[in-house]
Amino acid sequence: MLIVVGTRKRPDGNLKAIFLLLDLWKKGVRDCFYDANLSEKQFERACQRFGSSYTEPEQALPEEEKEEAEQEEKNIRQELIRVPKNTLIIEAETAIHFDNGVTIVDEEEASNGKAIDSARGARSIYEVYIPKTGKWYVWIRTYYKSGSEDSYWIGIEDVEPYPWDEQGGPNAIKIWAVPGDNSKWNRWLWDTSTHPLGKSIPGYFNIKRRGYYRVWSKGREPGTRLDQILLTRSRRFNPETASEGNPIPLHTEPHPYEPATFEECQKLIRHAVEISKAVETEFPWEFKYWLHDIWGDIRKFPEHEGSLFKCHKCEADLPDQAVDLIKQHAHSDDIQFYILCRKCGGEFD
Repeated sequence: MLIVVGTRKRPDGNLKAIFLLLDLWKKGVRDCFYDANLSEKQFERACQRFGSSYTEPEQALPEEEKEEAEQEEKNIRQELIRVPKNTLIIEAETAIHFDNGVTIVDEEEASNGKAIDSARGARSIYEVYIPKTGKWYVWIRTYYKSGSEDSYWIGIEDVEPYPWDEQGGPNAIKIWAVPGDNSKWNRWLWDTSTHPLGKSIPGYFNIKRRGYYRVWSKGREPGTRLDQILLTRSRRFNPETASEGNPIPLHTEPHPYEPATFEECQKLIRHAVEISKAVETEFPWEFKYWLHDIWGDIRKFPEHEGSLFKCHKCEADLPDQAVDLIKQHAHSDDIQFYILCRKCGGEFD
């Protein structure tokens, strides 16, 4: 279900829409957004467009119903694949950068019907937020064709790998079929690196800090297909057993922003209130009501540290002269500017 909150073009339109969304969110309705600043005619046309876009579905034929039921049953089986908490799944074809030599190929049995084939040394780079420190075990869903087409390198920039494969370069783990083992050929499967001492421990990366990382895959033997990369904090989780070799569906898209803790949110709110007081912005009574009702007593929130305003680029403190200048023009509708510290190329240090 998608809820669209439309507001007519009036000074308090945005504010009313936001409060309505807050009320919906409190009731558990999350999938909604608002479209503000519409004129009366635009608002009427938008309502008519939303209404006319709804059509009664046609009655399906018996054969179509059977096909849909089979597909739905297949989807349900996929949804029942349970993965541990702190597990990340990367689609191979969604890299932010492909080297020359990486080809996206159509594969019916791959997730989303797409996989990649990489020439030796050709990398695909993925930007991933890793939320916890410690060992992150790595698996890939791959298709091995033969003894000369059955390996890939996986790495994370500036992160210690185990076992490290020197031929793959810094931070590389080699995932391959052991020579002579043809049981993995000509089928899709989840595979991990081979332990040097023969132990049944997946390869892993030792993450020292949480944050954004560049995960990469690198071709070792052209012809090997790569469908998905899985990183998990669980050493015992085996995606090959859990999924029977099938792709593991993504239920959420990667979040473009770094998650914030409850305390960090409180600090941001208190900082915003301090700025509003400093530049003498009037608080609507609704804001005070909702703030206390949802978040509690703001006086108990963590205090903001450093200067009231920060460098727009590196978030370092700004001197009083710069802060006063920003406060002076805070209510000016025709002036919008950002101040950088001298380190970032500005005039203030």
